[in-house]
Amino acid sequence: MTIAQTIQNWTTFHALLILVATAFCFLLSDTIPLIISAVLSFALLIRLTSKQWTPKRHFGWGNLLTSLRLTLLLLTTLFFKELPNYLIAAAGLIILIGDGIDGKVARQQNELSEFGEYFDKETDALFIHLFCLSAVFKNLLGEWIILIGLLRYLFVLYLFLTGKKGHKERRSKAGRYIFVFVSCSVIIIFLPFPGLPLAASAISLLLLIYSFGRDILWIQFRK
Repeated sequence: MTIAQTIQNWTTFHALLILVATAFCFLLSDTIPLIISAVLSFALLIRLTSKQWTPKRHFGWGNLLTSLRLTLLLLTTLFFKELPNYLIAAAGLIILIGDGIDGKVARQQNELSEFGEYFDKETDALFIHLFCLSAVFKNLLGEWIILIGLLRYLFVLYLFLTGKKGHKERRSKAGRYIFVFVSCSVIIIFLPFPGLPLAASAISLLLLIYSFGRDILWIQFRK
C-alpha cells in the first residue's frame, strides 16, 4: 500500500471517528470525547506513516510546527470552560498565524509531502470544529454553527461513499481566502462584538457550502 493510499484510508477513518466523537460531545456537553479521539487518530496517522513524513524521512520542522499548533488547539479547547473568551480568541489567532508559517517552513526546508499536506489540513479542520463546539457549549451561538466544522468530514465521507476517496478538493486562492475568513469568524465568536459573530458565522457556512459544493461538482464531472 502506498503512502497516499494509507493516508486516504486514515482520512476516512478519521472523519467517521470525528463524527461519532461529536455526538458524544453533545451527550456530555464537553469537548473531551473529541479531543481524546483526535489525539488517538493523529497518533495513528503518525505511526502509519512512520519515516515517510518528509522526503528526507524525518519528521521535519514544518510538521513540528503543525504539531505545536495542534497541541495549542487541544489544550485551549480542553480547558475552554475555565479560560476567558479573550484568551481563547488569542490562542485561535496564534493557531491561524502558525498555519501560514508551517507551510512556508516546509517549503524552505524541502519537506513538502503527502503526510504534511494532510496533517496540516486535518489540523485546520479540527481547529474550526473544536472552536465551533466550544462556542456552542459556552452558549455564545446556536448549535447550527456545528455545521461549519462538520462540512469537511462530511465531504470526506462523500468521497468514500461514492468511490472517489482518491480525490481531494482543489487548492486555490479562493479556497485559501475562504479558510482564512472562516477561521477569523470562529475566533470572533469569542470577542465582544455584538451581532458580528452571528453574521460572520452565517456567511462562513454559506461560503463553505459553496466551496465544498464546487469541489464535489468538479470531482464528480471531471474526466
